[in-house]
Amino acid sequence: MVTGFNRRLRALRKSAKLTLEGLGDAAGISKSYVWELENREVPHLSVKVLVDLAKALDVSIQDLLGEPLPVKASPEDLRFFRKYVNMDKADKERLRKMVDLFEQPAANGVRRR
Repeated sequence: MVTGFNRRLRALRKSAKLTLEGLGDAAGISKSYVWELENREVPHLSVKVLVDLAKALDVSIQDLLGEPLPVKASPEDLRFFRKYVNMDKADKERLRKMVDLFEQPAANGVRRR
């Protein structure tokens, strides 16, 4: 029986452009176990495997388990936000200024989107 976890894991793996083998290698588990996690109900999933999968996919365990988030965000958005959170203050400020530039009208009066 395919569950929400199975679908999320597959979607996150594909979003990260990883094969079953690639995710298995990155998480330290076998390709066949990744296939089982994506296609079968696994009654006892260890915390270590969850942590290793989350690290390999560059997502949080919350993302992997599908706990509700305050906003809807794609896996790419979540990865970007995690990188942003770990930036130093000066880099965050530079990035904010860059984003603000996209919101300003262009010189010819056409707004960029």
